[in-house]
Amino acid sequence: MNSQAAQTTTTADESAIRAFHRQMIDAWNRGSGEGFAAPFSETADFLTFEGTHLKGRKEIAAFHQQAFDTVVKGTRLEGEVNFVRFVNSQLALMHVFIRVILPGETESSPSRDSLPLYVVTKRDEGWQIEGLLNTRKLTLERQFFLDDFDSLSAEAQRQVTDLVSGLKHQVK
Repeated sequence: MNSQAAQTTTTADESAIRAFHRQMIDAWNRGSGEGFAAPFSETADFLTFEGTHLKGRKEIAAFHQQAFDTVVKGTRLEGEVNFVRFVNSQLALMHVFIRVILPGETESSPSRDSLPLYVVTKRDEGWQIEGLLNTRKLTLERQFFLDDFDSLSAEAQRQVTDLVSGLKHQVK
């Protein structure tokens, strides 16, 4: 933090920003799109891990509620704040680590680990999230595998997918 930001930000500011992370995890685990989107400003930008651009709190809430009701139903989040950095007294970055636990599982699924970066601003009404870029954590080994998979023909990709599915069922 630069000296000007250090002089004008407080522990309470950092605590308020860090609280967004817990609030969003709790809302996810309850399946509440409205609760998940509550820390965002009315005009916030949210870029999902696969590139969807959501604009504003209402769109963020609706998108997540649909996901909570369908594709991520029953998943749970865990995570922690890696850092909060004040750019100035009214602008901060927060970087977090998120683990997704699939329904019926006790351990997270590493392919769903995320490293979101938040842009947070302070206005008259307090701190709000103005932007979030959600990225998946991807090791080089996993990226090389995906590159190899993508280079296969459609038929070969189907065979690999069938093989993995068969192996998965053998393990259970």
